[in-house]
Amino acid sequence: MADKKPVKVVFKGRTPAGIAAWAWVDKPDNSEYGKGKYKCALKLEKGVEANDTFARKLIDLHKAAKGKKDTCPVKDGDALAEDNEKRENMRGFWVLTAKSKNKPEQVDAKKQPLKATAKSGDLVKLSIAAAEFDTGANKGVTLYLNALQLLERRAASATDDFDDEDDYEGDSARAETPDTRDEDQDTSQSDDDEDF
Repeated sequence: MADKKPVKVVFKGRTPAGIAAWAWVDKPDNSEYGKGKYKCALKLEKGVEANDTFARKLIDLHKAAKGKKDTCPVKDGDALAEDNEKRENMRGFWVLTAKSKNKPEQVDAKKQPLKATAKSGDLVKLSIAAAEFDTGANKGVTLYLNALQLLERRAASATDDFDDEDDYEGDSARAETPDTRDEDQDTSQSDDDEDF
């Protein structure tokens, strides 16, 4: 087994503001792709000077570490969309992904701890470290996720599909369920739930 080379940090700082994607910042991603790590991808709009400069800096660091294009931590969203129609929402963005074995700290715009985790779709900045890696077969730069700053909640909810309606404002009465019925009521209805 080859000796593991020490990690050489080549950049440490924060990203420009971007849209969080594939955000696993409150608990690790234990799927076959997540490998039990916390992670967050960040979509930075292309054509914005600060974003283009930042993306180019990370790409150049990866190239300087003799990294291959397919292992670069910054991807061109246009190319991702061409390769996979499910990634059409990446078009027009630089997409970078940072990961960590440790749970990242999450703060709001005033640097106060978040009460509810940031989610995919929110406007955030990431605190990252870029470090060189050399596995023998692959070299380059990988991004470590240190912290996340939530700037604006934008994550979509299933209830976002509804419009405001004037007809009904709701009530606070609890819906009747078998557990909340009075014992006097007839509960002899059939249990014909097989369709559900």
